[in-house]
Amino acid sequence: MARQLHQVIRDLRQKIAILASDRDKAFDECARLKDENERMKLQLEENGRELATARMEVDFLTVSHRLADSPENLISARRRLQRLIAKIDRCVALLKDDADIS
Repeated sequence: MARQLHQVIRDLRQKIAILASDRDKAFDECARLKDENERMKLQLEENGRELATARMEVDFLTVSHRLADSPENLISARRRLQRLIAKIDRCVALLKDDADIS
């Protein structure tokens, strides 16, 4: 009976060691996946910003092409749009400053 008990204890210890090893591997995998998830979130944010920039560029080019009927007019239309956008940006900045003062 003592031998059987020793065998059972030995078997349990082996199974515990295997389970502990599996648990450690699972924790390591979880940590690795959390790191990968964070990297993917950052990459997604970056891709979103790039997409927004590309969409703005498409809109800008679309408006430029609608305003211009020739390559020369296209260049001047783009420059005019850039100047208008700069003026709008300055106006928004002034409005923000005015709102901060009030």
